[in-house]
Amino acid sequence: MNSPISFKNRMRHNVPLAERNYFRIGGKARWWFAPAGTGQLAVFLRGRDVRKDLFVLGAGSNVLFDDAVIRRIFISLEAPAFTGIRVRGRHVTVGAGVRIGRLISVLSHFDLGGHEFLAGIPGTVGGGLVMNAGARAGLEDPRTYREMRDVVVSVDALDPAGRWHTLRRGEIVFGYRQTSLASWIVTGAKLRLCPACRRRVTRQIGRILGWRFSHQDWLYPSAGSFFKNPPGDAAGRLIDRCGLKGFSVGAAQVSPRHANFIINTGGARFADVIKLVEIVREKVYNHFHIRLEPEVTIVRGA
Repeated sequence: MNSPISFKNRMRHNVPLAERNYFRIGGKARWWFAPAGTGQLAVFLRGRDVRKDLFVLGAGSNVLFDDAVIRRIFISLEAPAFTGIRVRGRHVTVGAGVRIGRLISVLSHFDLGGHEFLAGIPGTVGGGLVMNAGARAGLEDPRTYREMRDVVVSVDALDPAGRWHTLRRGEIVFGYRQTSLASWIVTGAKLRLCPACRRRVTRQIGRILGWRFSHQDWLYPSAGSFFKNPPGDAAGRLIDRCGLKGFSVGAAQVSPRHANFIINTGGARFADVIKLVEIVREKVYNHFHIRLEPEVTIVRGA
């Protein structure tokens, strides 16, 4: 790809991907573009027909990469223009490149609640918005389940032609682990929270983090929950009932602690994970006639 002179210092080639995702698996990104701001990103998009080749990568918490060279243009929103946080009353303006953990840390200094459910969810705000990340704020109480759509007011995004838009919540279609934002490049958002005692909020966040660390497997690299929960059930329960906890293919393993976590016990390859995923899906279907669908985005090489 030939890049204009103005993009030369923002474009890199053959960037290793294994160190840029939670699974610690992957080959190389053929092109890696880290724009300085929204304006530069917009110009980049307008300058070429790259729509089908783009892949926006945040923290890499919910993705599995092929071990090959991936001939796509990776967009990284790591510049300061995409990592700001501003709190005004109940409203929070946040960049898409902000890590969710950092957002929670900043908000802990304000008397605001409604964001507790995000505690322990990895990744960036942009990724969380695109996939409508959600969790229970009350641990075992399903009535406390909340998602990004419950706190978002509007989303700033570029369309594939480089045109800037502010999308109100009502203009966005939210579903379980998916939204209509998948075809956009999210650059930031405005969230609305509620007044709350910061000490109570901080204690609740501590309880949520403690529960996650005691019930989920964070000892090894993984992408967290690999499969979406089927309606009215939990993927982890189904996998566990099939006796697959601890089952391995190469260095990829169904976590002995949480059956919906596929972990990299050391040197796992893309093919190991894919084979293990196929076995898990087949076993669950044979036992329960339920087809598990990956929550993790799988990116294959050319």
